[in-house]
Order: sequence, then C-alpha cells, then structure tokens
Amino acid sequence: MAFQLIGIVDENRPYPSKKTLLALLANGLNYIYHRSATPVGLPTDSLYGQNQILLAAPAPDMVPPPYRWHLKEADRLRLSAQEDLKTHLPFSTSIHNLADWPALAGRVELVFYSPLFPSISKTGYAPTVPLDELARQVQAIRAKQHQDLPRLIGLGGIDATNVSQVRQAGFDGAALMGALWQNHDPVTALQQIKASISA
Repeated sequence: MAFQLIGIVDENRPYPSKKTLLALLANGLNYIYHRSATPVGLPTDSLYGQNQILLAAPAPDMVPPPYRWHLKEADRLRLSAQEDLKTHLPFSTSIHNLADWPALAGRVELVFYSPLFPSISKTGYAPTVPLDELARQVQAIRAKQHQDLPRLIGLGGIDATNVSQVRQAGFDGAALMGALWQNHDPVTALQQIKASISA
C-alpha cells in the first residue's frame, strides 16, 4: 500500500481556505485531520473531499457522514468499556506508546503515533524514544502480528528533510502540520515532501 500523507490543521494559525484544502487533496494528501468536530471552512457544497476529512470528537454521533471519526487517545481510554465504542468504530485514533498499537487491530484504519522528531509547531515537544528504536519496535510488532494492524502514521516534526526516514522506519504514512502551514505555499511544500519520499 502507498505511503499515506495526512495534513493536520493548525488551529493556532489562520484557517486555510477551502480552495487550499481541496488543492492539497488533489495534489496527493490522503486525508486532512481537524482536531475539532465543528471546524469552520469544511467543504459542504459537494461530496468532494468530505470522506477524506477526519474530525475529532468524543462520540460518533458528533461526526456527520461522510466525514471520518477520529477518536483522541484520552477519549478512547475513557470510552473503551462503553457500548458506543463496540458498535461504532472510529476511523482513526492516536497513541503515544507503540505497545498500544496491536490492541487496535481490526478496530481502526489509522493509528497516529507521536512524536517522531522535535515538533515544528509545538515548542519543547520532542521524542523520548529514538527513531531507530521505534523502527525495531515496529518490525517486532509486525513480525508477531501479521493481520489487521491499522496503518501506522508517524507524527511530529516531519518535513521534506526527514519524511523518508519515517518510511524507512516502517511507518505506513506521515502526518504533517508545521511543514505545511508554516510554509507560504502548502501545496508546494506537499510536493517537496512527496518528492523526498520518491527520491
């Protein structure tokens, strides 16, 4: 399966236009993740792009289809014993320990793991486990559990200079925030990241 690229909207910066969001999807971004269930600027006048948008919410009924439900780690841990999570599976969720990844097999499509590198957007947010150690853990988990593992998406400080390392470490994709929104042209930034993966 192709290496996935997910853009995370940075709520601390001016909100990107719908034109920019759709241009990113048209240029190879697989999904756009909003950390809120009711962000402004979502494409609502056509189905184009809606099923590529992840909305974070603590409950499935807060995310209207065809948008995709992202369940944050704290909400998942709180809901794990409740019926909602058994009958309505989220599309994606987050973890901060790779040991939690296998337990999500068959329950979600994407799992975001962070951080891989010092954050571009969040000062002082840096990894506690080196990437080469994470690569060993990923390999060991894949060797032990071959089926139904969600696609593993690396997050944190990823840009054109290091995205190829994320792929080499065994991740199935990369989530991008600062690399897109701290660039005056996010579409060009995305193209440079894609070129780095292909190089």
